[in-house]
Amino acid sequence: MKMKLLALVCCSVFSAGIANRGLAQESGLPSLIVAPFSGDTTAMQYWQPALGSGLAEMLVTELAKINKFQVLENSQLGVLMDEIKLGQDGFVEPSEKVEKGGFAGADFMFTAKVTQFGHKESKIGLGGFVPGNLGNLGIKQSVSNVRIDWRLVDAANRKILKTGSAIGEKKGTGFNIGVNISGSGGGIGFDNKEFMDSALGKATVLALSQITDDLKPFTLPESGRHKLKATQAGKEIAALSGKVLAVASKDAIIISIGAKQGLKDGDKLKLYETSEIKDDKGAVVFTEEKLVGEITIQSTQEDRSKATYSGDREIKAGWTVKAK
Repeated sequence: MKMKLLALVCCSVFSAGIANRGLAQESGLPSLIVAPFSGDTTAMQYWQPALGSGLAEMLVTELAKINKFQVLENSQLGVLMDEIKLGQDGFVEPSEKVEKGGFAGADFMFTAKVTQFGHKESKIGLGGFVPGNLGNLGIKQSVSNVRIDWRLVDAANRKILKTGSAIGEKKGTGFNIGVNISGSGGGIGFDNKEFMDSALGKATVLALSQITDDLKPFTLPESGRHKLKATQAGKEIAALSGKVLAVASKDAIIISIGAKQGLKDGDKLKLYETSEIKDDKGAVVFTEEKLVGEITIQSTQEDRSKATYSGDREIKAGWTVKAK
């Protein structure tokens, strides 16, 4: 059986995606993973997983241009986990190894299914006799169609936030998407000149541009992951309590909790006068707390803070401070 082979071997756009991802690392943008695109194999004879990975990498590059997400690496997780294992097995200097548990979490996930990806090709004869060519001179023309149905999903609760369909159609020279290379294939990406110059490449870029155009004005809600973190932080703050360790003045009250417990400059804590009732052996059998006002955090260390008090009471070491 005559088999169609891809004109070029698989080309990776991974390095280009990494370069663009670095632009948003410290921006505070919501994080996003782009899953490899799936394909409708009933409609596309030569669909291979590598094609879906190539399209996903192309989208990563396009998403970096709109500066809306911090895109996380998703296609090379196996390589990253191998790097962690090298450190755990002692092959990397302790000061340079990558620690387990350092991966960033994703707020959102982009998924897509390609339902059209190919072209119809025709040959246009130029006519006339060309010596040595038996008069068969002609140009191959094609009409390429790409359709991508996509979803933006909250990664924490699986809620679909936005859906869309992107369609690209271009006329021009053909590109052979037939693949039979060790059971995989692809060869599509921004760094594949033959693909980018083809009608299929131009139709693909048009469809991806439609996706970014749809996402750019979309107002992102607070992600489920951030809501959960905020709820957990609120519970921790609500349960927060400490003691007054020393009182140099009303502007220099030192307490036993700090940045490690989530305190920051400007936070306010309630201040309680503490009195203890002891038994005849000197053991505390009952503690009473009386609210006397609040203190304002001025500066923090890991497990200490300095605060101010604007009330009239004389503050004493041993008193209690609480978030609520």
